[in-house]
Amino acid sequence: MPNNWWQPKPIIEEHNRFLVVRDDLVPGGSKMRFLPYLVQDAKEVVFGGPFCGGAPYALSVWGGRTKTKVTLFYAKRNELHIRQKKALKNGATIYQVKYGRMSNVQAKARRYAKDKGALFLPLGFDVPEASNPFIQQMKLVRSMVGNVDQVWAATGSGMLARCLGKAFDPIPVHGVIVGLASRNEKQTYSSNVTLHKYPKDFSWSSGYESPFPSCGNYDLKAWEMCRKLSKGKTLFWNVLG
Repeated sequence: MPNNWWQPKPIIEEHNRFLVVRDDLVPGGSKMRFLPYLVQDAKEVVFGGPFCGGAPYALSVWGGRTKTKVTLFYAKRNELHIRQKKALKNGATIYQVKYGRMSNVQAKARRYAKDKGALFLPLGFDVPEASNPFIQQMKLVRSMVGNVDQVWAATGSGMLARCLGKAFDPIPVHGVIVGLASRNEKQTYSSNVTLHKYPKDFSWSSGYESPFPSCGNYDLKAWEMCRKLSKGKTLFWNVLG
């Protein structure tokens, strides 16, 4: 049974017919559940991602608590997002990239990591070293909640929906695409996974109400669609507050 700060026992709250995995209570959110398996003993970790993304923030939390150097690349903007400011407070170094299409941000981060001999992590931390322990955590949640009719979650890189599909098969899993649709479409999902495209882009923050803290750029969009489209006893995975 998990018993450390980065992989605590999942907290599940009941809200009428919804069961909510409260990973917003985990420092750094759901990604912290597998991040140590990726970082291991790396001296410096490098990542390039969206300004409001949860992955770079999770990395900064890990860096702040373990004294690991964390270097983050973002597209240049006039004012830092609150999550970027928190990353700085956690001790991360930030580079802002002009002409910051995600491909360019990623290229700059990858080149920096190569030059420095640092560990480069891909979007969503989407590698087998992450997905395998994450699926085990999801199976723990499944054993805790018993039978549910559906599972819902946001999906940015596609990793969360893919892992949920494997962990909860054959229960229907619904992923709400809030990131790059093209990246999600390249993923291979199990047959129980259905994807829904949120109508606005990732940078737009939803103001939909929820009975728990939820990220407006990410989870809250999925919660909105879950409330409108889900049926029966539903598990909702809340990644980040």
